[in-house]
Amino acid sequence: MAQNEWHTLALKQRIQAAIRAIRSQILWKPGKDIQHVRTRIHYGHLPPSATVAMYEAMIVTLLNDNQADVYSYTWEQEIYPTIVSTYENQRWLVMVGIDGVMETAFPPTEPDEYLADSRFQLLGKLQEIMK
Repeated sequence: MAQNEWHTLALKQRIQAAIRAIRSQILWKPGKDIQHVRTRIHYGHLPPSATVAMYEAMIVTLLNDNQADVYSYTWEQEIYPTIVSTYENQRWLVMVGIDGVMETAFPPTEPDEYLADSRFQLLGKLQEIMK
């Protein structure tokens, strides 16, 4: 097996593990769950009555959409598995650390432009990635 094929396989396995981890339990850095809900409320992405439980329920829905697109996002040599799906007629992005810890979930204003950034690499559909 060529070295770059091994790297690709190892990366796929790490991305699968991160997605499995976040699907089984949404784990946030301390205090970030409440901070993210407040931010989403501030930007009008969530209703003023939104709770962490409501936000996480929406995230779980996105993470379980087998037709969701999976991207790898690279920032400062770190890779963040990113799931993109539609929730209530709006495209949402769910970004997770390679360690399975939640980073963020939000609806980009212009999703196609946002995802056109070269730091995002489309890997495929969630059902394909998780095989």
